[in-house]
Amino acid sequence: MSKLAFGVAGASGIAGAGGVVAYQNGLFSSAEKQEPLSVRASLVKEGYELVDSDEKFQAFFSEFKTNEEFMKEVNKHKKDSENLESDNGDKGKVALRSLCSSYFNSKDNLDKAIKWCVLRIQDKSPATGTWIASEGGDQDDWKNAFKKSKSAMISQKITGITDSTNDDQGKEEIKKWCTENKKLPINTKNNPIQANALSWCTK
Repeated sequence: MSKLAFGVAGASGIAGAGGVVAYQNGLFSSAEKQEPLSVRASLVKEGYELVDSDEKFQAFFSEFKTNEEFMKEVNKHKKDSENLESDNGDKGKVALRSLCSSYFNSKDNLDKAIKWCVLRIQDKSPATGTWIASEGGDQDDWKNAFKKSKSAMISQKITGITDSTNDDQGKEEIKKWCTENKKLPINTKNNPIQANALSWCTK
């Protein structure tokens, strides 16, 4: 092989090796690079349930309207003349739907979408029975719920529940557990908690 041919071959080999290294290090933008998922796709993939009804949008707006950060975000989607601070949810639900849609279609608002635009365990009605009210609920309902669930709660090592926990102590502990855990979002990770809530926090 001539010196010229050898030089060309060597340069080609070096370029080829360099190309492999550059590709492996992600220096080339290529079709093989995976596009980041939209917030909607990420939520669906993880088993979240998106708010999609006027009834829920209105309920969420009414619940969160005292939150300054929430109102700052939702006001970006109001009509110019609207005053959402004093709204009962009729206008707020429209603005919130628009806000959530903007989150779902983005690729960088996942945390906010989870905070205000997905269903929580407490937002789904049980297939049988009803949720025991956390505020103003009948104390006998909580006591009965504890009696029914004590063994399972001990088995799952729920904080504050032991063999020696009496009914009066237990009703406070189960009420605390239900109040905290029913606020968690519905998703695949929280399926076991949701199952427990449906069993322990209903009457």
